[in-house]
Formats: sequence, structure tokens, C-alpha cells
Amino acid sequence: MKKIPVGATIGFAYRFAFGNFLTVLGAVWIALAFQLILSMIVTKRAALVLAAFQARDPSAPGLAGPLLIFYLLILILFVVQTTAVTEVTLGLRDKASFFHVPLGKRMWRLLAGLLVAALAIVAAMIAYGLLIVLLGAILKLGLAGGKAETVVTAVSALLAIFLGVGAVIYLPIRFLFLLAPINIKEQHLGVIRAWQLLAGNFWRALLVVLSILVPIIVVEYALIFTVVGFPPFPHGQGLLAYQSARVAWNAAVMQILSKYWYVTVPLSAVVMVLYLGAASAAQVFAYRFLTQEEELPSTPIAAD
Repeated sequence: MKKIPVGATIGFAYRFAFGNFLTVLGAVWIALAFQLILSMIVTKRAALVLAAFQARDPSAPGLAGPLLIFYLLILILFVVQTTAVTEVTLGLRDKASFFHVPLGKRMWRLLAGLLVAALAIVAAMIAYGLLIVLLGAILKLGLAGGKAETVVTAVSALLAIFLGVGAVIYLPIRFLFLLAPINIKEQHLGVIRAWQLLAGNFWRALLVVLSILVPIIVVEYALIFTVVGFPPFPHGQGLLAYQSARVAWNAAVMQILSKYWYVTVPLSAVVMVLYLGAASAAQVFAYRFLTQEEELPSTPIAAD
């Protein structure tokens, strides 16, 4: 069983992301522009929704409804960008096609693959929850009260939480890490294939994913904490008071993002392009390594 070379994968991902920034930007700029516009609309509306909830406005749920449509559109635009960058990394896209937007079979097939994987994850979590409830009922009947029941119930709850959190991390990695290159290169949904191909490489794939996501998250929250301040922490106040303070902090973040859009939008664009380049390169590198292709992914020449 082949093992993904973590260091080589991460190194290639970052070299590709920074060395081919203009190429990736040229491949995604149309879909990215629409995504950023929708994101700003969502941010402004989310700030209104949070303010409405904070004021206990009964119309708040109605205001939140249209956000679902915007999130769906943003998801489709994200898949469009992922398809474009994966095509570039696999060498399947003409680098000169500056105005090409992949809205064909590859994009819709990848979107379908993501939805099938999401449904599989949700089904697994529902089955896990039902199993935990059933085991809890059996334990309660068997122990019939007393200290033993309290101890076993507490241990079982902690174990259930631990395994649940583990599953939330494990399942997406196994289903999604190799899905895009498999889906686009092999021209099928690839959900089962992605699971099988990554066997024995979960921890290595997780390290690669963290190496890309953690720096982005650290920079993002460092900027938020610098501008807005740290979020409230529970320190003796009641639950309702803490929740109210947390909602107010989230609303302040949304308002800052909306007010200074001329700064946040360009920064978001740069981060998104770097993320797409690094994530796609890491997945394609790992895919080609595991499928024993002789040549590693060729690095496209940056656009002028």
C-alpha cells in the first residue's frame, strides 16, 4: 500500500499556488467575482439577521430564509472554480482560455459527486446517532439506576462525543480529498473510488489539509481579532447573556466586513486563489502518486 509523501505533497502545493497565481486567477476570475459579490450580499444580510435575532425580532427566521439560496449559488460557483483549477493542474485546460467558465459535464458531475459524498456522510452520522441512542437505552435498562448508571452514562456520553467528532473529520477526508481529480480525470462520480484509493493514508491526508487550512484560518482570525477584538468568553454570566454577547460580536464582524468591502474583497480574492491553487495541487499530486502515474503533475506556466 503506497503512502502519500506528506512533505513533497505540501511543498508541491505551495510552489504551485504561488508560482502559478496568475494562471489560477485567470482560470477562476469570472466565477470568483460572482462569488465575492454574493458573499458580500450574504454578509450584509447575515448582519441584519443576527441583529434581528439579538433584538428578538419575530421576523428574523424569515430574513434568514433567502440566505439558503445564496449559499447554494456560492457552492455552485465554488465547484466551478474547483473544476477549472483541477483541469489546469491535470493539464486538461487550455491556459490561454481566459474567458472559459467550466459549466459542462465535468462541473456538474463534480457537484453531483460532492452531494453524494455529503449524503453518505449525513447518513453515516444519523446511523451513528441512532446507534448511540439505542446503546444508551440498553445500558439504562441493564443498570437500573444507582451510581453505576451515572458513571457509565457519563463515560458513554464522552466516548460518543469523541467518536462523533472523529467521524466528522474522518469521513470528509476519506470521501473528499481525492474526489476532484478522480471525478475529472476518470470521468465518473468517484465517491467510492476516492474512499478506496485513500485507504491507509487518512493521517497523511489530514496533515496535508491542515497545512493548507491552518495558515489561512490563523491569518483570517488574527485580522478579525485585531479589528473587532476577541469574542466573548463565558465567565460567570448566564447562558442567555453569553449567547447575546456572542451574537453581538458576530454581528460586529459582519458589519466590519461589509463596511470595509474595498479591503476585504481583494484580500478574500487573493486568499481564495492561493487556497484553490494549493488544494488542487495537493490533491492532484497525491492522486497521481497513489495511481502510480510515472510523471508528477506538470506545473503550468504563469500567465503574463
